[in-house]
Amino acid sequence: MVSEAVKLYELKKEIIEELESILPRSSLLKARRDPHSRRKPRPCGITIHPGHGCPLKCLYCYIYDMSFPDRVTSYPLNPLEIVYALAINPYVVPTKTLAAIGSVTEPFLPEVKDRTISYIKEISKWLQLPVQVSTKMVITHELARKLSFVHPQLSVLISITSLKMHKVLEPLAPSPELRIYGGKEAAESGLRVDLFLRPIIPGLTENEVHDLLKLVKINKFKGVVAGSLRVTKRILEKLGGVGVSIEELIERAGRVPIKGKKQVSIRSDDIKLLIKTIARREGLEYLQSACAANILAHKMSCGLCKFGPCGNVLKSPSEKDILDFFEYVGIKVNVNVVGRVTKVTMRKNTVRERNIDWLKKFLEDVYKLPFVIKLI
Repeated sequence: MVSEAVKLYELKKEIIEELESILPRSSLLKARRDPHSRRKPRPCGITIHPGHGCPLKCLYCYIYDMSFPDRVTSYPLNPLEIVYALAINPYVVPTKTLAAIGSVTEPFLPEVKDRTISYIKEISKWLQLPVQVSTKMVITHELARKLSFVHPQLSVLISITSLKMHKVLEPLAPSPELRIYGGKEAAESGLRVDLFLRPIIPGLTENEVHDLLKLVKINKFKGVVAGSLRVTKRILEKLGGVGVSIEELIERAGRVPIKGKKQVSIRSDDIKLLIKTIARREGLEYLQSACAANILAHKMSCGLCKFGPCGNVLKSPSEKDILDFFEYVGIKVNVNVVGRVTKVTMRKNTVRERNIDWLKKFLEDVYKLPFVIKLI
């Protein structure tokens, strides 16, 4: 029996070959030059950009410190081009690599909404990736139906920071109440919807979290993901200007960001514990990270990080499965599966050092369990 890793490697090659047979040369060259074709996935998965920039101007948003503009432009790759870019990315595994949409733009802004939907549709059709989208926009009944049609297991995160201060923190975004209503529309269309309580703002979140969690619970949200605040010098000044305690933020950060674009994380473990306690009391699932919501929405399992395992019961790969994969790629190794960790040893000069990282990431994505590769 062929191992799962070999099957998925073969599937990846088949998808690439089919796309190369139907896309024009200009599209292939364009996709090969695009960052999606080589970027390593983040813990939440491979981030996919239907656009760049955002006009919502949320005070805490760091994309403006990353040279993204306060207007949105549609991403230059068409849907099949983005699929091809992802297919040739060595770190992307069909059916397995988590995909996250909504990091450097708002994916349901009018200018990029159709592109977002078409990206989700084609990525689901060709690569069958578990897709997650995070949004502050209102999901209408029509949009919810479209999303559930193109990707029935889509993970939807509704991003909310504050019920009371949203007008100053997120001046151009829809109200939290409308976002929650949109989340209910998505849930009633069969999608898994979770609250993305991000970012946690110390001194504010603690006072609002109970009311917010009660509200999302009665509107059919499944759980809550809590995300910490990251500040730059600019963000710190803007938050201070609307009454947020800068002293507390600096104390929790342990230092002051002194360079304009340098991001500093604000410690919020105590507030996350409070959110977890209230969430469980309200009958909501508390999820340590956004990827956990994606795993649950797609009925998968994952044990790659300290927060897991998430989802279904995990089964470690057999030593034979791993040996078969390395034989397939032409590398002689020794394999030892210890609990959830698979240890692989190979001789030096057997493989280029830069390929060791790819082998590790590929196998971890296939089996959603940690691998250790050691040269002897």
